[in-house]
Amino acid sequence: MKFFVITGEASGDMHASFVIREIKKRIPDSIFYGIGGRNMRREGVHILFPIEHLSIIGFWEVVRKIGSAKRILRSLVNQMRSLKPDALLLIDSPGFNLRLAPFAKDLGITVFYYITPQVWAWGAWRLRGMYKHIDHALVIFPFEEKLLSSYGIDTTFVGHPLVDEMGAIVEKSEFCRMHQLDAGRPIVALLPGSREGEIKRILPIMLDVSREIRSNEPEVQFILPTISSAIEKLLPHDASIVVVYDETSSGINAADAAIAASGTVTLETALLGTPSVVVYRVSVLTYLIVKALIKLPYIGLVNIVRRKRIIPEYVQFSIHVPHIAREIMRFIKDPDYAAGVTKELRRVRGMLGERGASARAAEVILDTLHRIGAGGNA
Repeated sequence: MKFFVITGEASGDMHASFVIREIKKRIPDSIFYGIGGRNMRREGVHILFPIEHLSIIGFWEVVRKIGSAKRILRSLVNQMRSLKPDALLLIDSPGFNLRLAPFAKDLGITVFYYITPQVWAWGAWRLRGMYKHIDHALVIFPFEEKLLSSYGIDTTFVGHPLVDEMGAIVEKSEFCRMHQLDAGRPIVALLPGSREGEIKRILPIMLDVSREIRSNEPEVQFILPTISSAIEKLLPHDASIVVVYDETSSGINAADAAIAASGTVTLETALLGTPSVVVYRVSVLTYLIVKALIKLPYIGLVNIVRRKRIIPEYVQFSIHVPHIAREIMRFIKDPDYAAGVTKELRRVRGMLGERGASARAAEVILDTLHRIGAGGNA
């Protein structure tokens, strides 16, 4: 069987790699093509375009790169026409993926969408297009299944892949020993996101907060768990921050508190029970457009899933470094307050489903293809 897999996010690259691995367990000679990163490449995917081509945040950024995106779209359509895949698996990145789906349908390719657009936050108009062009949606939050199904879209809640994907957790004492940290002193994790534009906007805020905290509480240590090799170029020489590569889960687990960009990483802090503060900034144009479109009272996924504010949020014009520093120090100095937040985070963990999301997603994909008679090996 042949699959096309498309994602424009570093997290999507990871999610995709786990599903691909599960499909290969069931159909070892399956072939994959797509847009992705190192995780998909590690699973043997033929990468047609590197993930950086679609890793875009904000409306102005999309406008600037629209010519490139159109060229990639045309190339993918031609490659699908030539290679005749049995299925197209779209992962996140709705701005691009929802434009590709109609072409795949016209070519008779079965279209799956894993980690669907957040239509419950904004863009409900996309649901009609999804109904026409998506054969099956694989969703990661339980409330998404009800919403998409109400529009006639075949939908399965498979659970959140983070429950499976978090790396092996190194105990705090061992983590500190490995990275020359003092386990007896407070540790704060800085989590500025994975996309370059995101990091450039958010990391300076986090560095300002670290300086504010250190000026009053010099015993606090800062770590920056990341998968981006570009991080160190953005850090000033006097930052005194320990950069940790490919150990995000262990870093969050070792931290007493975290400052996190809005996104999937906030759910990772919930799974590990580390209280955090959400910080986010985009271009002014993007912010004004999004503010007009999004009706949710929160931006952090932890708060959205729990449907109430359990961790603080500082977004765009509300960002105030001393306030963020104070919130972080409250987590460190007020054990009762931190314990209350951790209790709420455990409730969020219970709402993300059981382990096995990637395996369930693979089963749904292959069962659907088998039912419609696609592929000689299904």
